[in-house]
Amino acid sequence: MPKIDAGHPVSEPSGLARLALLPLTRMSALGIPYAQLMRAAGLDERQLRNPDARIPLAAVARLWKAITVQATEPTIGLRLGADCRVRDLGLVGCVMAYTTTVSTALERLARYGRIVSDALVVSLARDAEATWVRVDSQPALRSLRPAVDSRLAALLATLREIAAAPLAPLVVQFPYRRPDGVTPYERFFRAPLEFGTLATALLLDNTDLQRPVVLSDPTVTGYLEHLADDTLARLGDDRSTAHRVRRLLWAELSEGVPGLGKVSRALGVSARTLQRQLRAEGTTFAAVLTALRQEMARPLLRDGRLAVSEVAFLLGYRDPSAFQRAFRAWHGLSPRAFRQAPQ
Repeated sequence: MPKIDAGHPVSEPSGLARLALLPLTRMSALGIPYAQLMRAAGLDERQLRNPDARIPLAAVARLWKAITVQATEPTIGLRLGADCRVRDLGLVGCVMAYTTTVSTALERLARYGRIVSDALVVSLARDAEATWVRVDSQPALRSLRPAVDSRLAALLATLREIAAAPLAPLVVQFPYRRPDGVTPYERFFRAPLEFGTLATALLLDNTDLQRPVVLSDPTVTGYLEHLADDTLARLGDDRSTAHRVRRLLWAELSEGVPGLGKVSRALGVSARTLQRQLRAEGTTFAAVLTALRQEMARPLLRDGRLAVSEVAFLLGYRDPSAFQRAFRAWHGLSPRAFRQAPQ
């Protein structure tokens, strides 16, 4: 039976252990022993302290099967998801709260999910008035009602939290047959429910997606802000153009690297003027980006709370392997070797 991988690639689909095991604590609070669920899933708790530990999705499926068997409440997945708070999602919740609108929070979730878990695949399909938010998963999870319910409910609960508004989808789609007693679903989602669909999805009004993110919680956003303050302050004069560019880049990197044009518009100058100002300071836009990534990578890795894949995400890399190659070129060793080396 596959065990948790302690930071090395696995041949089958997997996800970060600490995100995949979010249901465990809540199930313990409901009276189902943590150790019992761990045994049923075939997981090894000793390795969970490693931020890079990954769980094969087959083990995640076994965990949800055990929850299905042990829980007497048929809506246990809905209950687990509805209780989810953005801080429970770790870095993914942090970057969702560390943005401007519900739409950009969802875009970050869609991008982040592909990096930290093969099971967390969120895609957005927009039209003029509404947007489908599809939550895909492996077939083994898609067939488990509690796992489906938990994902959909957690997604909506966190969006409601960061927007501080009772968002109500236009439609909610479930890939399993209509169960007996859907009142708890109607009460939570406050939307028309469709069962037996091909997709697992929410349809959200675009006006709701434009709502500002108003969550102000230092336990969620303070980590990134403090890290930026400490690290960016060492990189140059607060009044310099390069420093202002670094600030903007850091705020945007988790959505992907912003182009020169976007940064120059945010600074209120033309792209040509920005290039000229940077040249006057002896640098370029590309050099500022590279220096920022180099400097921010070190404290993020030393901190120890983030997986290498999460660090790659924060620094704007779509593929963790691209970050690993860049880091090796900068420092002559891999990110994991750097983290394990004496400070």
